[in-house]
Amino acid sequence: MSDAWRADFAAAPPFAHLDPWARELAGSGWPDPARLNRLAASARLVNASGLPVRFQAQTRRCGQRDYEAGILATGEVPTREGNWHDLLNALTWLAFPQAKAALNALQCRQLETGSRRGPVSDAATLFDESGLVLVGGDDGLAGLLAGRDWKAAFVTRRNAWSGVRPYVIGHAVLEKLLAPWPGITAKCLFLPVAELPRAGPPPAWLDRAIAEAWRRGGITRPAELFPVPVLGIPGWWPDNEDAAFYDNREVFRPARG
Repeated sequence: MSDAWRADFAAAPPFAHLDPWARELAGSGWPDPARLNRLAASARLVNASGLPVRFQAQTRRCGQRDYEAGILATGEVPTREGNWHDLLNALTWLAFPQAKAALNALQCRQLETGSRRGPVSDAATLFDESGLVLVGGDDGLAGLLAGRDWKAAFVTRRNAWSGVRPYVIGHAVLEKLLAPWPGITAKCLFLPVAELPRAGPPPAWLDRAIAEAWRRGGITRPAELFPVPVLGIPGWWPDNEDAAFYDNREVFRPARG
């Protein structure tokens, strides 16, 4: 992905939940940390320690342990300027502040308890980078996706997608979607809800529900997050209007026998 600035990046459907903040950043060039921090201050962003979240220009590389510990201890999120990956991370903090804070706190606990990453830490990292949240009142669609019954999920029960809302929370997947190709795959967490969120930015109650799923230990290993080829989601890619789109077994891989 080119690092050239694109002010209209959030116009594509997978970015719709980030659009309010992206509009605030629209301009002639890359937003610097100061602009991001004005949004953070306006939203009263805080980390799991209750400290204000600020996006700090990154001047040196750091490992995951230091990166996560620094966010929890200071509220400062290392952010490379002119970098899509880090900008999309900042926007995800704005859209899902409680979920991001919960993931950061969980990572710090996990990384402090041993010299190696464990399955919980691996799952949290996978979700933070590549996560998709699917919310709705009926778990039938999620069950089909988890079972890799792609034709049933995307073709036979296509109308069922009107009863769910997908949100890409993984900033690595969002970065890939800036130059999309069919094989982009997210790792999905399904959350049953009594009320379907409206289109647009995620509501605070949904953010709390995602955070709580991680705080209570509901996800213990990466395999509990099932894969979803995101450009198969109806309305997210023009080619998927043709049922033959889902015949590509390199993308829509069958369940293992």
